[in-house]
Parts: sequence; structure tokens; C-alpha cells
Amino acid sequence: MRTKQQARHAQHGVVFSALLLFSLVLLAIQLWLFVGALEGLLDGRTFMPVPAAAVSLIVFGVQIWMFLGMRRLERQD
Repeated sequence: MRTKQQARHAQHGVVFSALLLFSLVLLAIQLWLFVGALEGLLDGRTFMPVPAAAVSLIVFGVQIWMFLGMRRLERQD
């Protein structure tokens, strides 16, 4: 029979894997925004980088929030 601590440790592994997968999705979104802004600049649309940078900063903030949450989970063990 598994102890409570072993079950919690397994649950932390699942949460970490899910956050890592979500982080990869957010990274792909940031790359997509960068490419879109760069293509917009090359096409002469100078308004594109500002909204792309704003959304990218929001995504970066989510990444930092997830990282701090993972560190908090790590400290609870």
C-alpha cells in the first residue's frame, strides 16, 4: 500500500508534466507571434510588433507564474 507521501509525490510528477507541456505550447505561441510580427514588418505593417510584444509579455508572465508555482510545489515536499 502506498503512503500518503508517495501518492503526493506521484501527483506532483503529473502536475509537473502537465505544466511542462503547457509551457511548450506557450513557447510555440511566442514563436508564432515573433514570426507574425517579423513578417508584418517586412510587409510594411509597422503596427504589428506592439500588440505582439504585449501578448508576448503576458505569455512570459504566465510562464514566470507557472515556474514560481512549480518551485512552491517543490518546497512543500
